[in-house]
Amino acid sequence: MAVPSRVIAIQGALFCISTDDVHETRWNPGAYWCTVPRIVSRKAIQLSFSVRDHERNVKKTLLKNIVLPPSGEVIRLPAQQVDYVAARYSPSARRRVVLREVKNDSGSKRFVEIWVDDALKFNVDVSNEHDAFYADDSVGSLSFSHDENSIVYTAERVVDKSDEDPYAKFRYKPDLGEGLPGKRRPATFIVHWDQSGATVSRIATPDNLYLGQCIFSPSSNHTLFATAYELQPDWRLLGVKGCYNRPCGIWRINITPGAGSSSEWQCMLQKLTAPELSCRSPRALGDGLLWLAEASGGAHISTDVLHFAPNSDNLTDPDTLVGVVERPRSEGFPGLYPAANLPSSLLLSINSDSPTHIALHTTFGSRTVVILVSFKGDITVLDPGDTYSWAVLATDEKSRIICSRSTPAVPYEIVVADILDVQNVSWKVVDQPAIDEDVAAALASIKTQVLKIPGREPTETIVIQSSGTAGVPPCVLVPHGGPHGTTTTAFTARTTAMVLEGYTLSLPNYTGSPGFGEASIRALLGNCGRLDVDDCMESLEHLIKLGIAEDGPGKLFVMGGSHGGFLTAHLIGQFPDKFTAANMLNPVISGGDTTTTDIPDWYYSEFGFPYPVQSSSQGSSTSTTITSKNPAPLMNSQTFEKLQAASPISYVDAVKTPVLLLIGLSDRRVAPSQGIEYYHALKARFEDKSQVDMLVFKGESHPLDGVEAAKVCYEATRDWFANAKAGV
Repeated sequence: MAVPSRVIAIQGALFCISTDDVHETRWNPGAYWCTVPRIVSRKAIQLSFSVRDHERNVKKTLLKNIVLPPSGEVIRLPAQQVDYVAARYSPSARRRVVLREVKNDSGSKRFVEIWVDDALKFNVDVSNEHDAFYADDSVGSLSFSHDENSIVYTAERVVDKSDEDPYAKFRYKPDLGEGLPGKRRPATFIVHWDQSGATVSRIATPDNLYLGQCIFSPSSNHTLFATAYELQPDWRLLGVKGCYNRPCGIWRINITPGAGSSSEWQCMLQKLTAPELSCRSPRALGDGLLWLAEASGGAHISTDVLHFAPNSDNLTDPDTLVGVVERPRSEGFPGLYPAANLPSSLLLSINSDSPTHIALHTTFGSRTVVILVSFKGDITVLDPGDTYSWAVLATDEKSRIICSRSTPAVPYEIVVADILDVQNVSWKVVDQPAIDEDVAAALASIKTQVLKIPGREPTETIVIQSSGTAGVPPCVLVPHGGPHGTTTTAFTARTTAMVLEGYTLSLPNYTGSPGFGEASIRALLGNCGRLDVDDCMESLEHLIKLGIAEDGPGKLFVMGGSHGGFLTAHLIGQFPDKFTAANMLNPVISGGDTTTTDIPDWYYSEFGFPYPVQSSSQGSSTSTTITSKNPAPLMNSQTFEKLQAASPISYVDAVKTPVLLLIGLSDRRVAPSQGIEYYHALKARFEDKSQVDMLVFKGESHPLDGVEAAKVCYEATRDWFANAKAGV
């Protein structure tokens, strides 16, 4: 079925304005904008973000400066493309560190640049010191010391050649898993400089600790705080990306600098947090330390606790600023569900000379909202009462917050909040993406609402429609992955483009979705394939009762990735006459297939089987988990049978719905063979072989988020649904 050229043009524009990530935001004093940094009167923002260039099939990082004059219009300077790996300003904003990798025919060269004001002070060649820089959320580090004469960062350690071990280069060492392939030796480096020059040194840390997220102690340049992941008794490293229940804690690293020009510094380590907690994202606040914690093991994402130790030398009895909420009251605060990391600049000093609050964002039902947390533990939700989803990017450490916000109809905007007090906040949009008139008109037609599903508390669904579609449009059910993920009202190009294609989209947040209290998350464990499936179906039936969707041929579609693909496969197997077509991205099809996954514990915990996640005790000086006598379970026939019975493969004989599979061949989270075997099983059972198709993407991993792959996946899904609808 042909797609109108105007619709394709609008969809292309949406994919171009889709902002993948906002990397770093600074209140920039600027030599000619403001002479005194880190005060409310500073009048500029520097924003780093990435966009997709479909013509060149690359992601680009752009840097934009926004001037906020005391009066008059905001001045937005043109965005400039930058080619560094990562960058960070010092607390005073007078210094900046840039990690840069330069590739040529002979390989890669790596540099650490130290800038003072507008001048490049030192350009340190670290090409022979290590391999790739780490710039990810889970392990990456880049932080200044408080005297601003040192920085710490994380990079892949080079395997030393050793006459004692001629096989060191080939000896197996697990990597960090999905999203971090080949990264298996994170090492901590410090660059220090003075008038005589700059030196780089590696901190010698144990091989069985994977250290990252390093920051300097507020009281000493020879003390670091870091997050460390630990091997399990079977010497397995459980995949870390998107999993906040890992055997990891906050560790203190006391450094002994080497003599003279020594490039390796020794250290003493101490674990500061309890073994039953999975801790991450340390932040130095004055003399204290702030960090996030979740229960270790079980659900891969659960309710966070925000801890604060007023004295970073003593973390044994920290204050709990935000605790776990089991069952929130109606419309009440559901607990803390933040991003992977806390903002690097998150303090506020409202009507005070000292810090009074912490600003961050959290999932609250089907949205993300900005919250202020006082050091007394009081929580204020800054909710303008709209359908936006918000993210805190940075504060000026006084009374201003810079945020991003979006809805399915409004691509990412940059907003400044001025806070007189916690009940008196003004918001000002200071930057928006440039949008053509046709795209703006199409976006203006989109309506978003969040509907609660009667009798299925706390399940609710986000319904997105376009007023430009006549009658009752066909409805696409889109269950999210995880299963402990949450679909929010934030803008995504593929969702908005599908709505403009003439579909209503229903995105249910079923039981187990974060943002609804801890009890809801735990309720799904052991009930996957039943409770989540029923929640999705009831949400769809509710829309049919409301007249938002209709039953019948050409009226209902379903799509999802990962656990959303698991649910999609379940839905077309358990309700074979319900849907006109289905699409799955890297779906979980067989729960008993754990052979290549980086998260084998997921398959046990989510289906109600115990899987010990073990961490060293508080006070340990090195990891002790590899000597534990409590090994991970092996897949026996009884467990395999139960996992398969709870999986979509057990319903394969009932499937009638045309299926399109999209498979990343480098997926480390769900074995590509699961989707491929499902493809063959369906092909064998369908008389019309054209009703089963599969696209495979070499080099693509679990999210299928490469520039070309993401666009092809959307277009293939669009065409698959259009052809199925035309054929009824």
